[in-house]
Amino acid sequence: MDQLPVQKKMDNYLKVLKALADETRLRIINLLYERELCVCDLEAILGTTQTKISRHLAYLRNADLVRDRKFAQWSFYSLNRSNGLKFVDELIREVLRSIDVYQRDLNLLKKKEKAGLCQTNIAIKRRIS
Repeated sequence: MDQLPVQKKMDNYLKVLKALADETRLRIINLLYERELCVCDLEAILGTTQTKISRHLAYLRNADLVRDRKFAQWSFYSLNRSNGLKFVDELIREVLRSIDVYQRDLNLLKKKEKAGLCQTNIAIKRRIS
């Protein structure tokens, strides 16, 4: 049996596990499980700076947990559901969603959705329509 593919898989799992070993990144994953968001939405919900959010998103992107989509100067992030990491779904649904801080984040997201997500989303929807 060729050890190279096994080692590559193990390296990928290690990247993912390291990426998930930070509470802010877990909070981001929890929110992106619901919908695509831009950095300013994450910044408002998590109450932290754009710089920190961007750094955490880069870490998650390098672990292939999130994808980004560019529109003009804006970046939108979504959960990468094609990487075959079913344990991430289970982690979010069965563990994170039962913890207060993650529930609060989802409640804030719902409030922001009702009030309107960042102005970037509104501007983009108008341009596409």
